Parts: sequence; structure tokens; C-alpha cells
Amino acid sequence: MERIASPLITGFLVLLLVAGCSSLSSYTQTTQQARLSISQGRFADALTVFPEKAAHGKDEVLIRLERAVLLQAMGKYRESSREFQLAADKIGKYENRAVVSAGRTAFQAGSLILNEQVQPYEGEDFEKILIHAMNAVNYLMAGDTEGARVEIRIAYQRQNELREKHAKAIEKAEREGRTESWEQSFQKADSGRYRELSSRAGNVHSVYQNAYAYYISSLVYELGGERDEAYIDLKKGILAAPESESIRKDLIRLSRELGFYEDEQRWVARYGALEKEYGTGTDVFVIFQHGSAPVKEPLSFPIPLPEGGLAFASLPVYRFVPSGTQAGNVGVEGRNVRTSVVSDIDAVAARNLLDEFPVLFAKQVARSILKAQMTKKLSREYGALGAITGTLASAVTEQADLRTWASLPKEIQVARVFVPEHTGQIRVTSVPGGHAAVVEIPEGTRHLIVLCRDTDAGLALQTKAY
Repeated sequence: MERIASPLITGFLVLLLVAGCSSLSSYTQTTQQARLSISQGRFADALTVFPEKAAHGKDEVLIRLERAVLLQAMGKYRESSREFQLAADKIGKYENRAVVSAGRTAFQAGSLILNEQVQPYEGEDFEKILIHAMNAVNYLMAGDTEGARVEIRIAYQRQNELREKHAKAIEKAEREGRTESWEQSFQKADSGRYRELSSRAGNVHSVYQNAYAYYISSLVYELGGERDEAYIDLKKGILAAPESESIRKDLIRLSRELGFYEDEQRWVARYGALEKEYGTGTDVFVIFQHGSAPVKEPLSFPIPLPEGGLAFASLPVYRFVPSGTQAGNVGVEGRNVRTSVVSDIDAVAARNLLDEFPVLFAKQVARSILKAQMTKKLSREYGALGAITGTLASAVTEQADLRTWASLPKEIQVARVFVPEHTGQIRVTSVPGGHAAVVEIPEGTRHLIVLCRDTDAGLALQTKAY
């Protein structure tokens, strides 16, 4: 029996080790070099880390999202839009795949026996919404307002769909009775990390209300002369980003222009009066991105099993990457307007992760129970050797899924400035870093969109005039 058992157990252990460890190191190590290149403003170098030929298999969505952001930063909007579209299409296929299909069953079985990272990356909920907001910017920068309009409509639809889907997932996890202790277990394992996540997430009303998407939507509607629609989206945007100075100003401006005097008085009472020049002249809309999105790290902690005993869970947590930049400053004719946050990626990612923890924890418990049962079976059939093999395989293969959209900025901020007609240029500066760039305003421009990303090498900047 031992002659047969030993090869079987050895083969089983090797299989689990290889399957459990391979993808964790590869994607994490890949993104480290890309993040460094992005921070230095070398977007083309970062793009070589994510070649087109790598966009296949279970990491295809991630590779395409990385490529999309980098291509946008390089001003290649059509190519970026293609990558966003391919990623969105692939996500849709994953979501719509029948639960009983062979592929889905295989992936689910793999994640139940091994860990979450054997499954195709489908994107976090906030990422699935952000795809369409960022792609709308691609269309705007390419001069295609109708394409941008399509993307913002999809963003609305996705926000509603994902909100309902998440609610059902939480309900299922609670019904199975496996979510009650996740918070206590997390706090016991690392109370400091839990407090940091909770603190970061505190200002996010909902993952499914994206202020950036709403603000871009309002811009698209204004470019099309639909100020009523723009005003509606601004009112949604202020709920998602109540501290955004830019959204506040546009609420006051549009309520005044539309003749909604009671609304105007309410906004003025809440946020203060507008400066006289706001709303007249050339409209300059600055999108300012800085820093690097958070990195996922594993957190391991024990969880009690219903049948008795303990198992070790490994769940992802975020490590937040500091940025030397706080905001951007738009200077024109002695005036200075500071950008304000419309999408705090740190905060939204933290909120998304905390919202997802009950589901992740429920899967973890189910996986631990199955592995405990397999270990018992090995113990009964092969004695101490089987028990050791099962225990070791369970511990090694229990790894958190650390894949995340690495090329995103830390924050997306916006400033809107109205400058006198015939103004030739404005100046954008990072605060407090002092990186600066002069932006030329073509003669006859009514609206100018400025897309800017701050890096250690300076400001990477593109413009589109309407």
C-alpha cells in the first residue's frame, strides 16, 4: 500500500503546489516594473510589460485594462477605446456564462479546491463602472461625443446591474450562515489594517455611484446643448463626491442658467456664491490624475470550522501607495483654481473590498471545509502520511487573489475654469510638486478638455478643443 500511496500523495501535493503558486507571483511581479515605469512617465515602456500577445487566458481582462490606461496616457485614444471595449466584452461573457457550463464548473471547482486566483479575472465592481467613464473620455478626446454618450449610458446601466448582483451575493452568503464572523476574524488578525481600510472607505457613499462618471456625463450633455440632463447628473455626482468644489460650482451655475432659482438659492446657501466670471467665456475642463492605485497584499488568519477545529484563511487587503502630489492648480491671468477629487481610487477600492469581504469569507469557509474533508479522507486511507500531505497542501494552496488594476492613478481630480475669450493659454501645475505645463487654447475654442497625469518626470498632458 505504501508503494502506491507515496507516489499518489506526492503527485497530488505537487499538482496543488504548482497550481496554487504559479499565477500569484507572475502577475504581481509583472506589475511592479510597470508601476515604476508609470511613475517615471515612461508609459510606452510600461506598455511593453503588457503586450497584446499576453492578452489571453485568465488574466486577459487585466492585461487589456492596463493597456487601455497606458494607451490613453499616450494619447492613443482609438487604441485605448478598443482595449476597454474588448475588456468589457470579455467581462460580459464571464458574467453571462451559464452556471452549469463546463468551463464555469471547472473554474469554480478549481477555486473551491485551490483559491480564487485560478478563476479568470472579471474585474472589481468599481472597475467595471470605471471602464466606461474612462472610455467616455477616450471618445471625447477623439472628438466623438456620440461615442462618449453611449459609454455613459452603459456606465449607468452597469451601476444598477452590479448593485443588484452584489446584493444577491450578500444575501446568498448570509443565507448559508458563513459571514457572521468575518469582521471579528479580520480585526483579530490585523486590527490596524482593518481600521485603515474602514477609514479610507468612510467617505464613499456607494461603490455603485461614480462621481467621475456623472461629471463626465454632465460634460457630454453640455457639449450637446442638453443642460437639463447635465444638471440631473450633477445632482447625482454631488451625492457621490460631496466635497468636490467643481461639482458644487456647476450645480450653482446650471441651476441659475436653467432658471431654477430655488435650487440656486439652496446651493448658494450650502456652498457659497460663485465668482462673477464663472460661466462666461471659454470653458476649460481639466482632468488631473496623480499617484498610483493601491496594491493588494495577503492577510492570513484562523477561522473556526463548523465541524470543529481551525483553518487558515488568506484574503486580500490593500496597501496604499503615498503620493507626493495633492492636487493640480490651473492658473490664468492672475487667478488660480485648484482641482478637486471626483474619484478617490484608494477610498473606492477600500469600500469595494470591505463590501466584498462577506462573500469572500463565505467562499473561504466553504473551501476550508472541503479541504478539511479531503485531509480526513487522506488520513483514513494513508495514515499519518496522508494527514500531513493534506494539511500541507491545504496551507500552501490557500493564497489570496492579489490581482488588481495596477495602472490606475491614486486619484482623479477635476477643475473647471472659464477664461475670457481670446485667452491664449493657461498653466497647469502640480501641488506641491511644482511640475508645470503651459496649455495653448486655439482661437475660437468654446470648450477645451485637458487630460493630465502627474508623474515624477512632470505632467503628461493632452488637449481637445471644441
